[in-house]
Amino acid sequence: MSDEDELLIIAPDGDLVLDVAQDEGSQRFSYRVDSKTLQQNSRYFENMLSDRFSEGQQLAAALRALKLNGQSNLADVPAHVLPHVSIVNVGRVALAKASSIHKLMADFLRAMHGFDLAVPNPLPVANLANLAVVADRFDAIACLSRYVQRKKFLQVVDAKSKGKGGPTLTEERVRQKLLIGLLFDHAPWVAKYSKHMLIRDSAQWRPGIEVDHTKALWWDIPNGVEHELMKRRESILETINSLQAHFLKLYTSGERQCKLGYDTSLQCDSFQLGEMVKFFHKIDTVRLQGKIYDDTEPTYYLGDIDRLLLSLRQCSNYQVDGNHAHCGLRSRLLPLLDLLQNQLCLDTGSLDVGICADCWSHYRSEYAWSLAKKPVMWVPTRSFPTRTLASGSLRKDHQQTPNSCLSKHVVVRNLFMAAERDWTVVNVS
Repeated sequence: MSDEDELLIIAPDGDLVLDVAQDEGSQRFSYRVDSKTLQQNSRYFENMLSDRFSEGQQLAAALRALKLNGQSNLADVPAHVLPHVSIVNVGRVALAKASSIHKLMADFLRAMHGFDLAVPNPLPVANLANLAVVADRFDAIACLSRYVQRKKFLQVVDAKSKGKGGPTLTEERVRQKLLIGLLFDHAPWVAKYSKHMLIRDSAQWRPGIEVDHTKALWWDIPNGVEHELMKRRESILETINSLQAHFLKLYTSGERQCKLGYDTSLQCDSFQLGEMVKFFHKIDTVRLQGKIYDDTEPTYYLGDIDRLLLSLRQCSNYQVDGNHAHCGLRSRLLPLLDLLQNQLCLDTGSLDVGICADCWSHYRSEYAWSLAKKPVMWVPTRSFPTRTLASGSLRKDHQQTPNSCLSKHVVVRNLFMAAERDWTVVNVS
């Protein structure tokens, strides 16, 4: 049992002492708390301290005994007389040392009781992420979300970082912010940092990497989000690859591509095909591989999609002679790259490839890329958004949710998930 000097008092008139440790046999920390507050704000404690479980039965019996002994004012009752409940495991947190559990759990319990935290605002992002993990562990997300929003912790973090160049965000920091946004219902962070992960890639998505359940929760974003992000990135890469495949198919089809009608038009097509293959091979986006025997495994582009698009933009406007100044790949490829980059560039205001927190929460079955069927064909109109040749079920779903942004997101999703895309009708003027 903890001595009075080792007890941290959260609620001076609390009727319960929590003895908390991260693992069996590890250092234990004790907190005086109010059981009713815990039950009101956490379904975990609501269940544990109900009369259905031994902890709740023991608590009720101990409080009845105190009342019979004339202890009506709990603030005067010493902690060692109060009932104790042991808690093991506060969640998949990341802490520099075991003793940090003491401060983390203290801040979690202070927030549960509506008191100020020990660390002044702005709270470091790592602290907020660990708090989110603990809130998730004890099923107190709603309470902590209201607390964080009331204190404007996330807005203060944004305000402090605004206008500062600073170092590039590490993947861990991006993941922490995404988890915080998801659990604490902060939609701007969900959209921004999910998109950041899609574009920048993740070390967790490398072939052969398995989930490490000993690492912090943000390294395996819960509630299906990790899988959704992997599906979205795969679809985005397939779409970019389809541009390359589109032009290679055109110039190997035998159909005349040069429209000038000169005697040199056939030579122009052959010249452009050769230069195109050399360019794609140079930037390492195509592999020349024999089909007589091929034992290679499918591979995916690893790295920054912004950098990939920039590499594709480096194609030169090669020409077989002065009459064919606009026959090259560049004049036909750049408008298509512009169309994709409007959705993929982190510097733009479009966040449709990122996760919309509202649609993810309320319309997931219609919204999630991981649950969607591939549209048969995507056909762009003169300007983006697009029209999509898809099933009628989506149009019906849209009519059922007129106040959501689902329709807008689905239009973008269909571009990246289509089985085929008609790139030939994109306006290139």
